[in-house]
Amino acid sequence: MIKKLIIAVLTFWTVIACSSIDDSLAISNIEITAQGTAQPTRPEMSEICQGFAMSEKKLEAFYNHAVVSKTAYKDGMFKRLPCYTQGVAYFYGDKMTWRVYAGGLAEFYNEKQRIVKVCGIKCCQSVQGVC
Repeated sequence: MIKKLIIAVLTFWTVIACSSIDDSLAISNIEITAQGTAQPTRPEMSEICQGFAMSEKKLEAFYNHAVVSKTAYKDGMFKRLPCYTQGVAYFYGDKMTWRVYAGGLAEFYNEKQRIVKVCGIKCCQSVQGVC
């Protein structure tokens, strides 16, 4: 009986320790929740969207290589891009929704903040299939 209790307690603590969010990581616990087309009324955009797909590794690389942009959000530039991948992840321990658009622009947001990142030439070379 005591042996079963000890095993149960050790299992519980192992699961808790392995599933906790590490707030020292720039990005962790990435989950993809949707792939979509932002311009369904423009069929000419379907060709651009065919090769666009994000993965957890690509999102992490994008986040690390892209730069923050204050003007892209003000212009609403991201709303004009043809397709996207979206999900949730933890950024330094804060849960945020993210959406990366084909063309190399992304928004990361929650109720406290919104960050827009742009993938430049070096970023596009490092993260294939985003730009």
